Amino acid sequence: MKQEDPAQLWSVCLSELRGMMPAQTFATWFERTKGHDVTPDKFTIEVPNPFSGERMLKRFHDKISQVVTTQLGRQVVIDYHIFEGNSQIIPVLTDLPSYVTDRAVQADQAGRVGRVDQADRQQQAAGEVETDNLYDNYTFENFVVGECNDFAHAASLAVVKSPGQQTFNPLVIYGGVGLGKTHLAQAIAHESKRLGTVDRSRYVTSEIFYNEFIESIQEKKTKEFAQTYRNVDLLIVDDIQFFCKGHKDRTQEEFFHTFDVLRQKGKQIVLTSDRIPKELSGLEERLVSRFEWGLLADMKPPDYETREAILQKKADKDGLSLSPDVIAYIADRVASNIRELEGAVLSLLAYASLSHCDITIEVAKRVLSNKIRRKQRSVGMEDIQKAAAGHYGVSVEDLAAKTRKKHVVAARQAAMYLCRDMTRASLKDIGAVFGKRDHTTVIHACQTVRKLLLHDEGLQEDLDKIRNSLS
Repeated sequence: MKQEDPAQLWSVCLSELRGMMPAQTFATWFERTKGHDVTPDKFTIEVPNPFSGERMLKRFHDKISQVVTTQLGRQVVIDYHIFEGNSQIIPVLTDLPSYVTDRAVQADQAGRVGRVDQADRQQQAAGEVETDNLYDNYTFENFVVGECNDFAHAASLAVVKSPGQQTFNPLVIYGGVGLGKTHLAQAIAHESKRLGTVDRSRYVTSEIFYNEFIESIQEKKTKEFAQTYRNVDLLIVDDIQFFCKGHKDRTQEEFFHTFDVLRQKGKQIVLTSDRIPKELSGLEERLVSRFEWGLLADMKPPDYETREAILQKKADKDGLSLSPDVIAYIADRVASNIRELEGAVLSLLAYASLSHCDITIEVAKRVLSNKIRRKQRSVGMEDIQKAAAGHYGVSVEDLAAKTRKKHVVAARQAAMYLCRDMTRASLKDIGAVFGKRDHTTVIHACQTVRKLLLHDEGLQEDLDKIRNSLS
């Protein structure tokens, strides 16, 4: 390896770093980085946005420095830069307390005119931020931050502080059901109103957007509809995967133009989805491309410590006293999402209110017996491969082979889909255990299975049987 080649150097370093942390951590912070430049005394790493740069400085700098030093055989200064287009390099400033660097904000705002003074903006904002369809409790104050969601949380705060900045416009928050995407999206709306950082904001689900658009067509008021959505400073659309269901070509067309108008005007767009945009089967390619222009922030199932914090916060808020052993019992057995954790607390609250008794560990076990199953062993990709191979009558080696036999392809795609659904492995890691296949192959497999599930009940039964065999 030539030391002068930054791309090769960083590629080797990434191979080392991958083994020093969980796969999900590596995928979140390192997959979109590049080696940009290497000199005798400095190595410059390209990061996609200010958040990644700051987090790498705070959490991974020592590891990076150690690996780079080993590969080069000498100590060098490690610099993190944001690469803008094909020319401009913006350094990540280490002495700023904000998640967004001053220089990045200045670069984005250089061409913008007619900005409203902050005091005037706060005064004008009153009454112009729609909050009728927002939950009062969905605020940043009530959001529990952990390693599973800290990136999305930081990005959401940055959007409130500097709406419309290209680095995170749009902001796409994605993750499974019940992980707090809607909470963060609505917290952005609440905080924007409180701080007055936007004049007009609108929060809707994609289904509401669709229904209002259809109504505007029926009443011949499409111009009024367009004005409603294109004359806001902040547009938040929750659950954009709804656009993929059925035949919604005209709705996608309308949203495409709304998106373009808002972004060209420097207005902030926030979207949530249950999957990363390129995995949304049925979404127009031009929308997928635009959704990936800004910042993609994923939310993962909460880790044990975060689950405990969520349970404690929910119990305190509801005035329910739970002992540490009860909280530990629930946190150890409800690991899938936040909604189930809060549901467990509500069940205990209802029981305590009706029975007027304390919630002991024995009471918790009895009340939650239908909600909490016995603790299951963790499932890995090798487990899924063995179960899928056995179910479909093929070998594990077949799943990793290059063969295109129809029954092997079906088994491989089902196994890839379950690995994506049941583990926290990245697309790249899943592809690696299936014969070192590219991440795009995994995406295609997952999309194929999702399409088939819409009408193939037999496939759903197959997947359920494989899941049950793993429990």
